[in-house]
Amino acid sequence: MTSDSYDEIPYDSTPFAETHPDHLWALARLHGVAAADPAGASVLELGCAGGGNIVPLAYYRPGTRVLGIERSAGQVAAAGGLIRRLGLANIEVRQGDIGEVGAELGRFDYIVAHGVYSWVPEPVREHILVLCRELLSENGVTYISYNALPGWRMRGMLRDMLLHHCRHASTPRARLAAAHGLFDLLDRATKGLDALSARYLRGEIAMLRKAHPSYLYHEFLEETNQPFLFSHFAADCARHGLQYLCDAELATAFPSMTGAAAEEALEALTDPLEREQYLDFVRNRNFRQSLVCRAERAVNRELDLEQFERSAFSALLAPAKKPELGRVRDQAFVALGGEAYAVSHPLTKAALLHLAAAYPDAVPFPDLAAAAQHHLLASGARQFADQAGHLFGELFGLFARQAVRACPRAERFDTRVPARPRLNALARAQAEMNLGHLATARHGTVALDDFAGRLARLLDGSRGVEELAAAMSAAVESGELRVETGGARIAAKVAANVERLLAVFARQGLFAGP
Repeated sequence: MTSDSYDEIPYDSTPFAETHPDHLWALARLHGVAAADPAGASVLELGCAGGGNIVPLAYYRPGTRVLGIERSAGQVAAAGGLIRRLGLANIEVRQGDIGEVGAELGRFDYIVAHGVYSWVPEPVREHILVLCRELLSENGVTYISYNALPGWRMRGMLRDMLLHHCRHASTPRARLAAAHGLFDLLDRATKGLDALSARYLRGEIAMLRKAHPSYLYHEFLEETNQPFLFSHFAADCARHGLQYLCDAELATAFPSMTGAAAEEALEALTDPLEREQYLDFVRNRNFRQSLVCRAERAVNRELDLEQFERSAFSALLAPAKKPELGRVRDQAFVALGGEAYAVSHPLTKAALLHLAAAYPDAVPFPDLAAAAQHHLLASGARQFADQAGHLFGELFGLFARQAVRACPRAERFDTRVPARPRLNALARAQAEMNLGHLATARHGTVALDDFAGRLARLLDGSRGVEELAAAMSAAVESGELRVETGGARIAAKVAANVERLLAVFARQGLFAGP
């Protein structure tokens, strides 16, 4: 990894929910590790790019102490500028080489290394594990993502092709242009071919054409990209006095969540690490997000489900059609990204309706169960109202698949659209920086197209909703913005879109208040 390529093609730096201390806390506590309360924790991110993951954390969690280390001077400068603009005193981003920093950084409750481990030379990988051992607090948790074998060999096939095709391009931008030239060639050459390899290539190319250029470059065109068998990663951690805890996506540890056939075939594997390795074989997994802790910590592989019940939950899942609350039947609930999750019990369906209405609030389990029961009683489905065990089981399954998030305590947000809407300071800064997204209160993103970006830059509290619609209509009529009207009047179409986006921003906790 060279600083030149990351300066020329900065990493698309955004919040990554799997790395948030709330999520790491919940997973650690389930496994019997007394991880620190995120509200007052210390967090280190190794390779933090432009701070897109940790600046929102510091902003929305002012009680945390956050440090980022990044080699690219340009990205450090960008992060520092945003931190100063927001006046954040609980975060610092330092320029430095991961392979050269050490104990002078201090101790941390949570360490994050996302998109780093596979993409640095072996000495730096070794030093990352050294740092995790030296810098983790006694009950600390580290998140490390990396490309996994055997699945990455298919993706590596395309990397091999790209490295050959781009070998004469001398600059990062030239290499990107050459890569798209290969995509055009392969699309033409494999047209009509039904071989698995040809179909896979066309799918990967279609995905990469839509991806941020930084992903294409740093995943496929950098000098170093080393995938690992999970068992090798776990053994490397053990050499450094660390132990594998679990995956950020907890569902991957359970053969039953892969299917009945996998559960039966792997039943004889009682060693949890060996079972995880063979699950990677079954799934042909190509990417892992591993949590590790100190080797001397006692880990409960059976999971402390009482800890889960003591958590608070948030989710934004919408039923694909009107939910059936009068009988047990699978129905799809859909996340914003389009992922669908089957939910069968009426009490769980009612709970998800409550979480969606309350989002982004975090609701403690007893309150959630009570609200779901009240909903069923009101709808006439009394026979299911007292079956909280079914709610608990399905809610845990959704959490394991990352469809539901857990945190230590209840949280409330004002989701009303103010009379004169004003984005919070972080969202305003990101809108004015034209980053293409806003970081949400739940450590996600709202993507901004030209229309949404233009509206976001107007949300400074100086205009009412009608004035905002008029300003956006004027931009459309002048040709500065384009809107597909579908036959409707421009003013009406624009006004409807403004109201829709204001509701989206409010639902994501992005307004500063009334």
